[in-house]
Amino acid sequence: MSYGLISDIHGNLEALEAVLAELKDVDGFLCMGDLVGYGADPEACVERVRALPKVICVAGNHDLAAIGSYDLSRFNPFASAAIVWTAEQLSQENKDYLGSLPRTAHADSALLVHGSLPQEMAYITSPNEARMCFDAMPGDLTLIGHTHVTECYRTRRGSRIPEQTALSSGGTIELKKDVRYIVNPGAIGQPRDGNAAASFATWDVEAGAIDVRRIAYDVERAQAKMREAHLPDSLWERLSLGR
Repeated sequence: MSYGLISDIHGNLEALEAVLAELKDVDGFLCMGDLVGYGADPEACVERVRALPKVICVAGNHDLAAIGSYDLSRFNPFASAAIVWTAEQLSQENKDYLGSLPRTAHADSALLVHGSLPQEMAYITSPNEARMCFDAMPGDLTLIGHTHVTECYRTRRGSRIPEQTALSSGGTIELKKDVRYIVNPGAIGQPRDGNAAASFATWDVEAGAIDVRRIAYDVERAQAKMREAHLPDSLWERLSLGR
């Protein structure tokens, strides 16, 4: 079984289509949430994800905020403005879909969550924050998103000192039986690890390997659509910076 690992699409259809073209041969998809927010094509991105074969998806904080199920005061003013706009673009059918997404899900040996455990919308940005997630993990592999930073945390069984590995240029993670992992495949729609290319991964379950990859997309087109929608300047300007 092979999966495409996708997360933090954030309404960026150009980036999503570029990634899906690279994932045409996988058996299924695992999505760690935030289909909407920031970008100019929330409706199209939700439709595209819903149509994917054998897709398992969890809710992100922007998904929940767009349907009124997450407090807007937790967002900065630019993100909040984008959420208000996004909510106006979504059909009721796609709002219902976002509302149906679970906070956590399982696929093969992996647990999916947008942010962390036990608090699903918490951030993992350091080994100390990763340790709290490791302590709450039911298995050896958790797939996350949320930070828009492509990276991996690992720890050997019995150890409480996670190792943090940046993967901003991609790379392969070999899943060893005596090691536990937290893997963030990075953001498709708004990377923040210094690399503007869309980030995603594939997971070959039988081979026990996750391959993190980056793909360039039409950033200028995505930015132009955001400007046309009068979304905050900072949201489209950062797309070309990867920050």
